[in-house]
Amino acid sequence: MVVSVLVFLGIWFYLAPRNLWFTFVKEGTAKIVVKGGEFKKVLIQWKDHTLDKEWNVIDGEEPWHLFGGLRYYGFWPVMALYSYRFQWSGVTENGDIQHHPKEWFDYILLKDDVYWFKVEKAEDRDLLPLDVEMVVTLKAVNPYRALFRIQSWLETVINRTRPAVRDIVGEKRFKEMINHKEELGGEVMKILTDRGLLKEFRDDYGIEIKKVQIKEINPPEIYQEATLKQYLAKRERERIVIEADAEKRKLETIAKGEKARIKTVYEEIQKFGDLGKLVRAVEAMEKSPLAASVTVQAVPGIQELLGGIFGKSTDNITAKELRMLRGMLGRLLKEKEENQKGS
Repeated sequence: MVVSVLVFLGIWFYLAPRNLWFTFVKEGTAKIVVKGGEFKKVLIQWKDHTLDKEWNVIDGEEPWHLFGGLRYYGFWPVMALYSYRFQWSGVTENGDIQHHPKEWFDYILLKDDVYWFKVEKAEDRDLLPLDVEMVVTLKAVNPYRALFRIQSWLETVINRTRPAVRDIVGEKRFKEMINHKEELGGEVMKILTDRGLLKEFRDDYGIEIKKVQIKEINPPEIYQEATLKQYLAKRERERIVIEADAEKRKLETIAKGEKARIKTVYEEIQKFGDLGKLVRAVEAMEKSPLAASVTVQAVPGIQELLGGIFGKSTDNITAKELRMLRGMLGRLLKEKEENQKGS
C-alpha cells in the first residue's frame, strides 16, 4: 500500500509535470501523442465532448478517467507529446490588446477564444489608407488537422482573411465605416462564406471561425491631426459664439439697468426746478472738496438731490460721478431750450 502511494505521488508530482510516460490534459484542451515524430493519437479533456474516428471534436461523453486529466500516453521516449511554437495577440476583458511572444506549447485549445490582428494601409473608396484592427472568435475543431495539415494555423487563417477585409474597406468611405463598425464584421463573414473560406478553414485546417468584428479603424496620423484641428477649431468657434452671446446678454442687461438708472436720475433732477442753478452748483463742486462743501451748504435742496441720485452722502461722490451728472444736466438744458424755441 505504501509503495502504491509513493508510486502515485511520483507520477503526480514528478513524471506527469515533465511529460514522462504521463501527462496532465487541462479542461478544454487536447494533446497530440507521436511516435518517433509520427502522429499516433489525440488526448482530449473536455466535459460533454469527445473525438470521432477522424479526430473531429464532437458532442459526447469521453471515457471516464479515474484521475481526471492525468493520462498515461505511452512508453517514453519512444512515445512523446507533440510540442510546437505558437505566437498570438489577444484582447483583455477591458478591451486592451495583449501580445503574447512565441513560446512552446504541448497542447491546443479547443474552446472559443478571441484573437486580434491588424490589416495595414487598407485603402477606402477615397484611397485613404486605413489601419483596421480586427478581432476574430475561433476554435480548433480538429486538433490533428490544425497542427499537421498546415504549418501555422492561426497565421494562415489571418493571412487568408485579410483580403476580405481590404475588399470591404475598398467599397466604403472612412466616415461611413466609423459609424457602422458593427456591421462590417458581418460583411467580412459573408465574403469568407461566399468564397468558401469558412468551409475550407474547418474542413482542411480544423479551425472554425465563429465571429469577425472590427475593433478600430485608424486613418494616417496626418489625417488624425487634420481632423483634430478641425474639431478643435469647431469647438473654438462654438466657444466664441457662446461667449459673445453671453456678453451680448450681459451688455443688454447692463444697458437696461443703466437706462432705468438714468431715467431715475433725470426725474430727480427735474424735481429741482432751476436747472441753470443746479448746473452752476455741480460745476462749483467739481473744482475742489472745499467748493463742494460750501456749495452743498449754500444751495438749498442739493444735498437731498445728490443723495437721491447716487444713494450716498455728498462727501463720497466722486469727480467722475459729478461729470456724469453735469453731462445729464447739459442735455436737459438743451432739450429745455429747444422746447422753448419750438413753442
